Amino acid sequence: NVSYKVKTKRGRFVFQCLSRIFNEKVIEDYENVQSYLRTNGLNVPVLLRGLDNKSYVKEDDKIWRVFEFIDHDSISQITPKLSYEAGKILGKFHKIMYTFEFQPKFKLEGFHDTKSILKRLNTLIKNPIYQSKTKIAETEINFINNNISNYYQSPESEKIIIHADPKLANFLFKKGRIIALLDLDTMMFNNPLIDIGDALRSWCRLKPATSIFRKEIFEAALKGYNFESVYKYTKKDAKKAMSLLTLELSCRYLNDYFEENYFSFKSEKYKTRAEQNLTRCKRYLEYFKNFNKN
Repeated sequence: NVSYKVKTKRGRFVFQCLSRIFNEKVIEDYENVQSYLRTNGLNVPVLLRGLDNKSYVKEDDKIWRVFEFIDHDSISQITPKLSYEAGKILGKFHKIMYTFEFQPKFKLEGFHDTKSILKRLNTLIKNPIYQSKTKIAETEINFINNNISNYYQSPESEKIIIHADPKLANFLFKKGRIIALLDLDTMMFNNPLIDIGDALRSWCRLKPATSIFRKEIFEAALKGYNFESVYKYTKKDAKKAMSLLTLELSCRYLNDYFEENYFSFKSEKYKTRAEQNLTRCKRYLEYFKNFNKN
């Protein structure tokens, strides 16, 4: 999504244009959960309605919506204290959703479907037009194929509504406390460990653009999560989930290394999309190796 902070005589707002991968159903889903979350003590931004009482506007095939703006601090690097707070909020979200009878109407096909993502990679490498690319990325392709199945979640594991994109930017901080959770567009029915693995994959990597694992962030975040959630996970559980989500993202980068049509292109840093995606894949595989040493 593309978001704009807008100042008006009536106050400050977030004006947002939805990515084309979403449709009106994500807005309906948000309306169905926002009051429930807020009533149960988890703050999310209020989605505003227009004069026609609709909560979105469609213009030139684009969907626009407006949220209240929540004043917050800018966070460039997470600390153990902040990761503990973020873990608590993720645990609280899972605890609330554990008792909430809700099924999202929007579904992003293939999202966090690791086996499908891997299958896509193995289809791409068989395509004759990608043979030169395949040879260049042979080491990374083999590493993912040889390791990812070791971390699959059991199909019998319990499932609830998860956030599915718990990156740090989706948590708003103020004076060291989290004041709101953002971006519920990817909510889905899945194992809570998918959220934990994705969060830890994101939070525990030293920024910017390194492969260094921050063990103190991992431990603080998991402690916060277990304090608040109805689920209690061991370090082994969390590390396995983190491994799965790191390899899954690496695989997604490889897929876009071939197709060059998904991840936004940082032209100021890379010559081509292919170079960008292969570089990111390599970096995350190094990260995977680093945190599995600890």
